[in-house]
Amino acid sequence: MRNCRIVPRYMRGIFLLILPFLFPLLLHSQISLTDAFDPAFKPRYSIVEKENIRQRVDGKYRGFVHNEVRGTLFLESGKMSEYSGNFYVLQSMTRDQRHVARQIDEVVAVTLSFSATGEMRVASDTEYPLLRDFPRFPAEPVATGEKWQSYGLRVVNPLRREATRIPFLCEYEYLGSGEYNGNDAHIVRAQYALRYKRGEDPFGDQELLSLQGRHIVDIYIPVDHDSALFMRDVVEEHYRYADGSNVQREGFILTWLEDFPRMDRKALKDDLVRLVQDERLDDVSIEERDEGVSITLKNLQFYPDSPQLLPGEMGKLKSLANALQRIPDRTFMVTGHTADVGSRESQYDLSIQRAQAVVGLLAEEGIAPERFLYRGVGGSEPLGSNDTEEGRAMNRRVEIMILED
Repeated sequence: MRNCRIVPRYMRGIFLLILPFLFPLLLHSQISLTDAFDPAFKPRYSIVEKENIRQRVDGKYRGFVHNEVRGTLFLESGKMSEYSGNFYVLQSMTRDQRHVARQIDEVVAVTLSFSATGEMRVASDTEYPLLRDFPRFPAEPVATGEKWQSYGLRVVNPLRREATRIPFLCEYEYLGSGEYNGNDAHIVRAQYALRYKRGEDPFGDQELLSLQGRHIVDIYIPVDHDSALFMRDVVEEHYRYADGSNVQREGFILTWLEDFPRMDRKALKDDLVRLVQDERLDDVSIEERDEGVSITLKNLQFYPDSPQLLPGEMGKLKSLANALQRIPDRTFMVTGHTADVGSRESQYDLSIQRAQAVVGLLAEEGIAPERFLYRGVGGSEPLGSNDTEEGRAMNRRVEIMILED
């Protein structure tokens, strides 16, 4: 006969007495993580992913690489779980990570949706977002120490060639409540391995023979819903390529997923139009765009074939700096344009230099340089005909986009 212990009747009475007080405590020990964060039900959110990676090629240390990608996604009007927006791929920096304006290498339009069970479906054939179906939280409340598993997908492209998509199985564990950046947060630890052999992604990098990697991710989910979900991913990856080369990557990836207040574009546009009129600024137009509110400086005067502004343009930029300083918590994207004169390469280089020059002058007026992104598009987006001087003057312009982020 199996041994059993009989609970004395008085002890049973004590247990029944304290049960009404114990039950709320037991219930409170479980929390719903999907209530804390579920991107499929947000009207808009941003994704920022920063890689800080030590990279070795064939065993030789090649430096500390800092990559950054920023995406802003909006729920499509009239659709339950379909989002669209742009991802900005910023130029890599090696070692030096000062607070500076960052150059945009690429702007990628993305449309994605979430299924009824929460899986992410990317409509366009793009490598962004880099991490999909992650993090995934159970629908039921979880208690401290409870574990669960779910599939995800990571896109890898360490040599900036063809992107390769790798599915993985992730194990999660709820570690309980804690603190991140001075705010109360739920903490989840996730661990997954990346395993890949050549050809498993038929559209991936065909020169990639194999990948072995490990990721340990601490996820901080804000309790107050007002701050960003934050993830710190400790990375170890080893790539082998058909030419015999080996690439090792060690470091960490920081990711922020954040809901943010929608910008009142009409009010901002009206304020900027009044300022342009009050300051009597010529050749400046304000309009709403998909990305935000655009300020176009038409026919901005530079020295010929130079990124140096003519002295008469400085007052215009100082007035604009005063206006931009009144706009808190937004990123400014500065785009340089040229007329279609000379080689495409020279146009592109000059447009980048002119955008960078405008950023530098605005930063000198007191705007934090890290609030700026900049890029150049050469003469690829003309407003007028390049066959006339008037048209070429229209095409020599700089645009400052106040982004929704």
